[in-house]
Amino acid sequence: MPEGFFETRDGLRLFYRHWDVSQPRAVCLLVHGLAEHSGRYGDLAGRLTAKGLSVWSMDHRGHGRSEGIRGDCRSFREFIDDLHLLKQRAAEALPGLPLFVIGHSLGGLMALTYAADHPQEIRGVAVSSPALKLTHETPAWKVALVTATAKVAPLTPFQNGVNPANLCRDPQVVEAYRKDPLIHSVITARCALALQDTLRGSLELAGRLNLPCLILQSGTDQVCDPETAREFARRAVSNGAPLSLRRYDGMYHELFNEPEKGRVIEDLCQWLDSVLRETSE
Repeated sequence: MPEGFFETRDGLRLFYRHWDVSQPRAVCLLVHGLAEHSGRYGDLAGRLTAKGLSVWSMDHRGHGRSEGIRGDCRSFREFIDDLHLLKQRAAEALPGLPLFVIGHSLGGLMALTYAADHPQEIRGVAVSSPALKLTHETPAWKVALVTATAKVAPLTPFQNGVNPANLCRDPQVVEAYRKDPLIHSVITARCALALQDTLRGSLELAGRLNLPCLILQSGTDQVCDPETAREFARRAVSNGAPLSLRRYDGMYHELFNEPEKGRVIEDLCQWLDSVLRETSE
């Protein structure tokens, strides 16, 4: 599993890794969620490489083994620009291959944004429990506190509110999350405001999608609102986007880690195969 670092436009070194196959049919960019890192996706990457797909992933700025203040960004656009640099690196290493973006949670919102902004760069986008709206609204007092703090001390850290018990029904996954030294529990005031503003406009992305899209949505998601994902899908389809929605009742937020993850990953692989077949005909 080759790994290394690349430099962002503002001088940060971001860690990336890729899982290779001898004769790949396509390239998948895996985009992780808030507070975690790319190393948590080894099992999913292994199942994708078994299907002949090369997999590339990075730790976002301020995450995992990448540089940057933990849980910080100046704007959501920085994440999208960093993802584009990873895409360019993968495309240079494997020229001419179709490319997909697969994102989870906040990474799902990044993936959808990238697909809307760069439709000519990729063949399709798939997201797992995308962060379009939080299941539980942030209390007004906390929003006011973070907003005021961001004006005078933007790097002040706040707890990000992620409860590991709400992520997965597998206790071993939850325990590993709690003990993982590369996972953090904070978000800076300015990053919290940047993500809040982005979430407010998340449904607008549905009108900008014009390439194949798959939404894999947890039915019992205690982190990101399942109904907003359904509304996103409805809007995208009504605007002509070739979008498919799969809902998994009873499963928690991290579909790729749930006890039934094999079914979820197989659905993803079948969708990838179908898009590759359709675009090659």
